[in-house]
Amino acid sequence: MQNFYLKSFFFWFILLLVAFFNAIIRETTYKPFLEPYIGTWAHQISSLTGIILFFIVIFLFLKKLKGNYSKKDLLIIGIMWIILTLIFETIMNYFWRELSFEQIISTYYFWKGETWIFVLISLLVSPFLANRLINHSS
Repeated sequence: MQNFYLKSFFFWFILLLVAFFNAIIRETTYKPFLEPYIGTWAHQISSLTGIILFFIVIFLFLKKLKGNYSKKDLLIIGIMWIILTLIFETIMNYFWRELSFEQIISTYYFWKGETWIFVLISLLVSPFLANRLINHSS
Protein backbone atom coordinates (compact mmCIF):
# COMPACT_ATOMS: atom_id res chain seq x y z
CA MET A 1 0.00 0.00 0.00
CA GLN A 2 3.02 2.26 0.38
CA ASN A 3 3.03 2.59 -3.41
CA PHE A 4 -0.56 3.87 -3.35
CA TYR A 5 0.31 6.55 -0.80
CA LEU A 6 3.43 7.57 -2.71
CA LYS A 7 1.44 7.84 -5.95
CA SER A 8 -1.22 9.83 -4.10
CA PHE A 9 1.42 12.15 -2.67
CA PHE A 10 2.81 12.89 -6.13
CA PHE A 11 -0.71 13.14 -7.54
CA TRP A 12 -1.27 16.09 -5.21
CA PHE A 13 1.06 18.06 -7.50
CA ILE A 14 -1.40 17.37 -10.33
CA LEU A 15 -4.12 18.80 -8.09
CA LEU A 16 -1.89 21.83 -7.54
CA LEU A 17 -1.52 22.30 -11.31
CA VAL A 18 -5.29 22.01 -11.70
CA ALA A 19 -5.72 24.68 -9.01
CA PHE A 20 -3.28 26.99 -10.81
CA PHE A 21 -5.10 26.40 -14.10
CA ASN A 22 -8.41 27.19 -12.43
CA ALA A 23 -6.98 30.38 -10.89
CA ILE A 24 -5.49 31.52 -14.22
CA ILE A 25 -8.86 31.05 -15.94
CA ARG A 26 -10.57 33.01 -13.13
CA GLU A 27 -8.08 35.87 -13.14
CA THR A 28 -7.92 36.25 -16.93
CA THR A 29 -11.55 35.73 -17.91
CA TYR A 30 -14.49 36.26 -15.59
CA LYS A 31 -13.00 37.96 -12.52
CA PRO A 32 -12.31 41.30 -14.26
CA PHE A 33 -15.87 41.26 -15.53
CA LEU A 34 -17.61 40.16 -12.29
CA GLU A 35 -15.67 41.84 -9.48
CA PRO A 36 -16.86 45.42 -10.05
CA TYR A 37 -20.50 44.32 -10.08
CA ILE A 38 -20.96 41.43 -7.70
CA GLY A 39 -17.96 41.41 -5.35
CA THR A 40 -16.37 38.08 -4.54
CA TRP A 41 -18.48 35.93 -6.82
CA ALA A 42 -15.46 35.21 -9.01
CA HIS A 43 -13.84 33.39 -6.09
CA GLN A 44 -17.05 31.54 -5.30
CA ILE A 45 -17.42 30.43 -8.93
CA SER A 46 -13.74 29.47 -8.94
CA SER A 47 -14.28 27.33 -5.84
CA LEU A 48 -17.09 25.48 -7.60
CA THR A 49 -15.11 24.95 -10.81
CA GLY A 50 -12.11 23.88 -8.71
CA ILE A 51 -14.20 21.28 -6.88
CA ILE A 52 -15.50 19.94 -10.21
CA LEU A 53 -12.03 19.84 -11.78
CA PHE A 54 -10.55 18.17 -8.70
CA PHE A 55 -13.27 15.53 -8.79
CA ILE A 56 -12.61 14.77 -12.46
CA VAL A 57 -8.87 14.29 -12.03
CA ILE A 58 -9.32 12.33 -8.78
CA PHE A 59 -11.81 10.08 -10.57
CA LEU A 60 -9.31 9.49 -13.40
CA PHE A 61 -6.48 8.87 -10.93
CA LEU A 62 -8.43 6.28 -8.95
CA LYS A 63 -9.82 4.64 -12.08
CA LYS A 64 -6.28 4.18 -13.39
CA LEU A 65 -5.34 2.40 -10.13
CA LYS A 66 -8.17 -0.11 -10.71
CA GLY A 67 -9.41 -0.35 -7.11
CA ASN A 68 -6.13 -1.32 -5.46
CA TYR A 69 -7.08 0.62 -2.32
CA SER A 70 -9.49 0.44 0.61
CA LYS A 71 -11.89 2.99 2.09
CA LYS A 72 -9.32 3.59 4.83
CA ASP A 73 -6.75 4.36 2.12
CA LEU A 74 -9.17 6.85 0.55
CA LEU A 75 -9.62 8.57 3.90
CA ILE A 76 -5.85 8.74 4.46
CA ILE A 77 -5.14 10.26 1.04
CA GLY A 78 -7.99 12.75 1.42
CA ILE A 79 -6.53 13.89 4.75
CA MET A 80 -3.04 13.96 3.23
CA TRP A 81 -4.24 16.14 0.34
CA ILE A 82 -5.93 18.54 2.76
CA ILE A 83 -2.79 18.83 4.89
CA LEU A 84 -0.56 19.40 1.85
CA THR A 85 -3.00 22.02 0.56
CA LEU A 86 -3.20 23.78 3.92
CA ILE A 87 0.59 23.91 4.18
CA PHE A 88 0.95 25.20 0.62
CA GLU A 89 -1.83 27.78 0.94
CA THR A 90 -0.59 29.09 4.27
CA ILE A 91 2.99 29.46 3.02
CA MET A 92 1.84 31.05 -0.25
CA ASN A 93 -0.54 33.46 1.46
CA TYR A 94 1.90 34.45 4.18
CA PHE A 95 5.13 34.79 2.20
CA TRP A 96 4.02 35.53 -1.36
CA ARG A 97 0.76 37.42 -0.87
CA GLU A 98 2.01 38.81 2.48
CA LEU A 99 -1.28 38.24 4.27
CA SER A 100 -1.42 38.26 8.04
CA PHE A 101 -2.50 35.10 9.84
CA GLU A 102 -5.80 36.83 10.66
CA GLN A 103 -6.38 37.44 6.94
CA ILE A 104 -5.46 33.85 6.11
CA ILE A 105 -7.87 32.51 8.74
CA SER A 106 -10.63 34.76 7.40
CA THR A 107 -10.57 32.85 4.09
CA TYR A 108 -12.26 30.00 5.98
CA TYR A 109 -15.24 32.09 7.15
CA PHE A 110 -17.96 30.43 5.08
CA TRP A 111 -20.60 32.37 7.03
CA LYS A 112 -19.16 35.51 5.41
CA GLY A 113 -19.38 34.10 1.90
CA GLU A 114 -15.93 32.50 1.73
CA THR A 115 -16.01 29.15 -0.04
CA TRP A 116 -12.43 27.93 0.38
CA ILE A 117 -13.39 25.49 3.17
CA PHE A 118 -15.66 23.65 0.71
CA VAL A 119 -12.73 23.10 -1.65
CA LEU A 120 -10.83 21.48 1.21
CA ILE A 121 -13.81 19.33 2.15
CA SER A 122 -14.06 18.23 -1.48
CA LEU A 123 -10.51 16.84 -1.25
CA LEU A 124 -11.74 14.52 1.48
CA VAL A 125 -15.09 13.59 -0.08
CA SER A 126 -14.09 13.29 -3.76
CA PRO A 127 -12.07 10.07 -3.41
CA PHE A 128 -15.08 8.34 -1.85
CA LEU A 129 -17.52 9.66 -4.46
CA ALA A 130 -15.16 8.81 -7.31
CA ASN A 131 -14.63 5.31 -5.91
CA ARG A 132 -18.36 4.80 -5.64
CA LEU A 133 -18.86 5.96 -9.22
CA ILE A 134 -16.05 3.72 -10.46
CA ASN A 135 -17.49 0.69 -8.67
CA HIS A 136 -21.01 1.48 -9.81
CA SER A 137 -19.98 1.66 -13.47
CA SER A 138 -18.03 -1.63 -13.27
